[in-house]
Order: sequence, then structure tokens, then C-alpha cells
Amino acid sequence: MHTYSTDNDNRPTIYGILGFTAYAAALAVGWLTTVLSAVIPAVAGITISWGVGFTLLTTVFSRFVWKTRIARATGASKVPDFNGEWSGYVKTSYDGFIPDEALHESNDPNAEMQRVAATLRITQTWRKISIHLGTDNSESDSTGATVLTEDGRWPSLNYQYENDPDPDSASSMTRHYGTADLALKTDATEDVLEGFYYTGPGRENYGEMYFERAE
Repeated sequence: MHTYSTDNDNRPTIYGILGFTAYAAALAVGWLTTVLSAVIPAVAGITISWGVGFTLLTTVFSRFVWKTRIARATGASKVPDFNGEWSGYVKTSYDGFIPDEALHESNDPNAEMQRVAATLRITQTWRKISIHLGTDNSESDSTGATVLTEDGRWPSLNYQYENDPDPDSASSMTRHYGTADLALKTDATEDVLEGFYYTGPGRENYGEMYFERAE
């Protein structure tokens, strides 16, 4: 996983709050063990350091709390939760041979661009994210990402990736780098990631991407 940037980054404020909470917790534990030691001598001197408390709090917040309704309501976190498996297709300008088994069920053989069946697997915490795209003949992994929530109607996920084709793929399917820009569109029944991609020198392909959250 790698870090990602966002246009509503309130991480310094949250770190400050967590740091103060860790300090208060260390004092509270020290006071409590002092009081209890009169009844339970074994607890005398037990305490937690600020560093341990801060590490525990940031870990819990980064993995779980940031995506809760409470965090959203208080403004502690505004970054969308992209976690999960996404199923869909990539509509590509690539005009080389693509085997039938790699094509999406909605592909139109008479269309100018072919639809390749694809899946996205996104793992995300408050600070880090990993985006893996897989098709029948290649895989790609994100190397950097940005989440925007202030501009446009929908939140967006922009990421850079490195693609590795399968060894038995066509010779035109070479390792390459690219960029994808996806908008998260949600309603009462489904979440959709929809946008476009383009590749760097050596491939110079482009196309559309469409995914629905599978789980």
C-alpha cells in the first residue's frame, strides 16, 4: 500500500486530537492504578506511555474509525470508502488481438472499441490505499493516488499504475505505465466507479472504465 493525497486533508488536526487523547489516557491510567493500588497492590506502578497510546489510537482510527458515520458526521474524515471488490469492464482503444474469453459480456463486436472484462480490488485505510486491476491477460497495481471531494459533483479517485501483461500475451502487450481517473457515483442501491484511463509512451492507448461494487 502507498499513501494518497486529498484536497480536504485534516490529518494534522486529527493527529493533534489523537495525541492529546493519548496524553490524557496515560494520565488517567496512572491515576487509576494509583487509586486501585490501595486495594489491589499488584496494579501499583502500571501505566502506559504516550507513545504506546498514540500508536494504538492512530492505528484504530486509520483502520476502522475513519470510515464510520460518526467520523463523517463530525468531519473527522471526508474521504470516501473505496474498499472492496469492483466488477466491470475497460473499454479500450487497443486494436490488437483480444481473446473472446477476455471480453466482457456486454461487448459489441461491431463497436469501434472493445470491452474487456475487469475487476478492481481496492484496499484502503485513512492514510494509504492499494488499487489492483485484473483482466484475463494482464494485471496492474497503483503507484500513487489522489482523492478529490471538493470539485465536481462526485468524489473522484485519480491514480497512477504499472501494468504487467501475462507472459503468454500478445507481443504488443508490453509492460507500461498509465493514469486512471474515476468518479464514485452512489445512490440507494449501488456504488459505481466510472471514468477513463490513458497510458504513457510505448502504448498510447486510452479508454473508459466502468465498475460496480461487488462486495
